[in-house]
Amino acid sequence: MSRKLAVGTMAAYSAPMVPIWMLHTPALSILPGLYATLGGIDLMTIGAILAFSRFLDGFTDPLVGWLSDNTRTRFGKRKPWILAGSLLCLVGVWFWFRPGPDTGAVYFLLASAAVYLGWTMVEIPHAAWLSELTHGYNQRSRLSATRTTGIYLGHCVFWLGPFLPMLATREITPEVMRIQSWVIIGLLLVSVTWMLSRVPIGYSGSRSSPSIKRAAVAMSKNGPAKLLAAILLVSWFASGMVAGLYFFYISEYLQLGDKFGHIGLSVAVIGFLSASAWGWVATRVGKHRVIAICNFSTVLTLLAMAMLEPGTSAFYPLLLIFSFSALFGAGSTVGYYALMSDVVDYDELKTGAHQAGSYYALITLLQKLGLGAGAGSALILAALFGFDQNGNNEGQALIGFFVAFLGIPIVLNLVATFLVFNFPLDERRHRVIRKRLDSLARRRTVAAHG
Repeated sequence: MSRKLAVGTMAAYSAPMVPIWMLHTPALSILPGLYATLGGIDLMTIGAILAFSRFLDGFTDPLVGWLSDNTRTRFGKRKPWILAGSLLCLVGVWFWFRPGPDTGAVYFLLASAAVYLGWTMVEIPHAAWLSELTHGYNQRSRLSATRTTGIYLGHCVFWLGPFLPMLATREITPEVMRIQSWVIIGLLLVSVTWMLSRVPIGYSGSRSSPSIKRAAVAMSKNGPAKLLAAILLVSWFASGMVAGLYFFYISEYLQLGDKFGHIGLSVAVIGFLSASAWGWVATRVGKHRVIAICNFSTVLTLLAMAMLEPGTSAFYPLLLIFSFSALFGAGSTVGYYALMSDVVDYDELKTGAHQAGSYYALITLLQKLGLGAGAGSALILAALFGFDQNGNNEGQALIGFFVAFLGIPIVLNLVATFLVFNFPLDERRHRVIRKRLDSLARRRTVAAHG
């Protein structure tokens, strides 16, 4: 299972990430702002909806992870879930990407819940599949890098929307969102079909956890898993706080509302071009040190953003800052997903159960909890300081806004950098774990045929 995967196989595996991350791109930074301004939903309500959606994920994510681990079909255990989740996303995105005067809080909540559940059913099995397609430490970094390339390509395609020639403005408008909904639907149909037909089932494990409770107990005794969970939660909570107020930072504070597409597209292109390089870097310095480097770079990015003055002159410095952020942001994604596959191996050695779905559900859950709770907290904190979504902010309102948007995220990213730098599972230790697992697998094979 450590043999080199064909480029076509890695591309087919990664393809569904393009439309799925076209959904992710506006989830926290664009759609809440559009529903607030077009649907008349106040920031406190938007924040509460985001927080409630994350509460539901606390039930659905572990359940999908465990069910996917225990699914047995002739198509494997990951493919059926990815297909079902994609079909739910097809329906959900049609409603979710249509904010307007008649789309109030209930509409936003229901549409969000449908899409979130759909991408849970896609992303958790898809990420867990990474640990089953190859067992090589460095090969997993390369596969994660290809997957991350698909993620950033999804960002690129989304941000190309405002530049369509038939549009009168480069702003993110309801018309842009409607067009993108159809693009996502088409890409989901094509990419998932390609993936289902091209990618092998992969390693299925000798057995899975018989219950969610036992899977949770195993995780609670897994030291590397607990440390990675803390790192993920801290880092993504910080990212969520930034994302939650990003729309207002660009449009209301810097007065660059017509530059969303320019900034988003530039960031996406740089992330797309750099993702593969981070796979190579991870093979040289280790996945955990890639994450540490990237988290610290985020601190530098946020400090630079704090120095910008409002007005059109801020555009090019902002573009440079966000380009730097995108370069290192891609490395974090590559590192997290590749590193979790090694944590799964460590757990299998300790418990004898292959629980990749449950462990990658932990990544997805913490990502949603961190991003959603971070965004909701930032919106609520800004509102408590008197920040007005329609402008006219100064004094205390701006202080509260920047504490939530930059101050707290800087501190949290420093904490994440410190925690991840000396992560215990490196290439040498993973090689020992794989040798023991492979030896156990050979013994089981001999016993079964003896």
